[in-house]
Amino acid sequence: MKRVVAALSLLGLALAQEAHRVVVTNPTTPFNREVNGLLIWVLVFAVLVFGVVAGALAYVTWRFRAKPGQQGEPPQFHGNDRLEVVWTAIPVVIVLILFGLTARSLVRVNQLPAGALKVEVTGYQFWWDFHYPELGFRNSNELILPAGVPVVLEITAKDVLHSFWVPGLAGKRDAIPGQKTLLSFTPEKPGNYYGFCAELCGPSHSRMLFRAIVLPKEEFDRFVAAAKDYAPPVADARGQEVFQQNCMACHGVQGKMPPAVIGPELGFMGNRVSLAAGIVDYTPEHLKAWIKDPAAMKPGVKMPGFPQLSEEDLDALVRYLDGLKVEGLDFKALPKF
Repeated sequence: MKRVVAALSLLGLALAQEAHRVVVTNPTTPFNREVNGLLIWVLVFAVLVFGVVAGALAYVTWRFRAKPGQQGEPPQFHGNDRLEVVWTAIPVVIVLILFGLTARSLVRVNQLPAGALKVEVTGYQFWWDFHYPELGFRNSNELILPAGVPVVLEITAKDVLHSFWVPGLAGKRDAIPGQKTLLSFTPEKPGNYYGFCAELCGPSHSRMLFRAIVLPKEEFDRFVAAAKDYAPPVADARGQEVFQQNCMACHGVQGKMPPAVIGPELGFMGNRVSLAAGIVDYTPEHLKAWIKDPAAMKPGVKMPGFPQLSEEDLDALVRYLDGLKVEGLDFKALPKF
């Protein structure tokens, strides 16, 4: 019994610590506030219906229970036209009200605002790519957005069906190969928001995560200005050589959209808050382990491991990748949602 209580306590603690990752009631965008309002209406009617049905059941059970000394079958009641009309009409009215509220909410959350920032989102097994065609740069696994600016995401996939979801900012949208689905919202609060693939897509579906980094508008503008004129810094010359020999065939470091995308863009690696599509926090130690054996962290990943690299070359490569950054920006300091 003590073990069960301890296990339940640990489970409760874990859920409490991780609840912010999947909370859908965080009103940080007009999208979520609209959905929350609809959820309240549904809960009100659900509680009302439950109360009426449970109350009627309790009343009937008590009112017509067998009395002491009662023998034989109790009096029977057959039909009540007025009651049947009432209990048919009330659910119809509730359904019509919820239909109207849902239709209104769908119209509101699917309106595309003028002057919105456009981002092309592409899902791969098992990572995400974010291309900013109007701003001229690209990033992978971390969607960087400005607070207070409307955003329109054009979402698609290149291999199988995925689903894009940032619970703290907006609802889900399917990522379908050969098609584009649109998602619009306005992030209002700077922070580090957890994102997920919400469609079973293979052995590492649960590890196909990402981050949405919402920056104050002035910091985002500074990042964009640096990204447009980005020249990859060389923090370690030997590490750059190792990268060119082993990694350059699949990964870019210019923050630009190449003719054919094979692997994630690494141009702003040193600014990352997470690694391997969001499954672990970004640290040089985690990066080194990922390069040596990515399949140990993410089954089904298409990136090969590099166990043949010496410790010196691995350390140099990690120093080079960690130096790929826009200086003066600390995304890790943002609050987490």
